[in-house]
Amino acid sequence: MSAAFPKNIETFSDGESFIIRRKWFTNAAFFYLFFSILWNGFMVVWMGLAIRDGVWLMAAFGSLHAGVGLYLIYFTTAKFLNVTDITITPEQLTTQHTPLPWIGLKEIPIHRITRLYTKEHVQSGEDGDTITYRVMLLADGKKEHKLITGLEEHAQAKFIKTAICGILGLEEVDLADIIENPRSY
Repeated sequence: MSAAFPKNIETFSDGESFIIRRKWFTNAAFFYLFFSILWNGFMVVWMGLAIRDGVWLMAAFGSLHAGVGLYLIYFTTAKFLNVTDITITPEQLTTQHTPLPWIGLKEIPIHRITRLYTKEHVQSGEDGDTITYRVMLLADGKKEHKLITGLEEHAQAKFIKTAICGILGLEEVDLADIIENPRSY
């Protein structure tokens, strides 16, 4: 692996296809692990007391929160284990998340892809704004697809976009260019 690769990004080729792999693991996974243990530990105590004392309304209310706890376990495990593979073959571009199934599977025929660009995503929260990056794909000149989201660094998004544009022979364009001159694209 070359030093030019952004953090958590690798590439592979088997002759027939080119794969860009993004690992989901970041230091934030440890925060999710801690929070998941805390949340689920509290829910075990809550549900245990509710069932032991026969307070079924408390148990019913707790079951919603227990569901959130199960999601946290799944999400945290995915943050440690999952990767996203963007596979490019002569026929199609595919994104797939493994080993734990996750939403976002895409299969787009190569001939439909007209443009790729990066996009900054700002999510406001109590502790301030969180900025992540996305690689967006334009199919048939008008249908926008999120190819990959949740990238921590712009360099990751730019690398993925540049690699795919190079393989497909597409012109690289910045989102700012599209906004300033929408009719030229």
